[in-house]
Amino acid sequence: MCALVGSDTVIGWIKTKLGIAPGETTADGLFTLTAVECLAACGTAPMMQINDDYYERLTEEKVDKILADLRTAGTSTLKSGPYMWPESTR
Repeated sequence: MCALVGSDTVIGWIKTKLGIAPGETTADGLFTLTAVECLAACGTAPMMQINDDYYERLTEEKVDKILADLRTAGTSTLKSGPYMWPESTR
């Protein structure tokens, strides 16, 4: 999770939804929340990286769908990268 551009709201939402704080893992072992300073995506923040996938321009609604998708399918159609350029130029 990007620790700079707009991440406080998203981190707060994830903490509430998963019941964990940064550095903690959910009881089922599916999610660990880690805040990092830079994921090189300021233009599409707030964003987060889950395994090798980027999720950009996050909202509470997008986070809810991503978490639900990951729990049920192990992946989400909302992933957006990583890419070499901002989402808006594709």
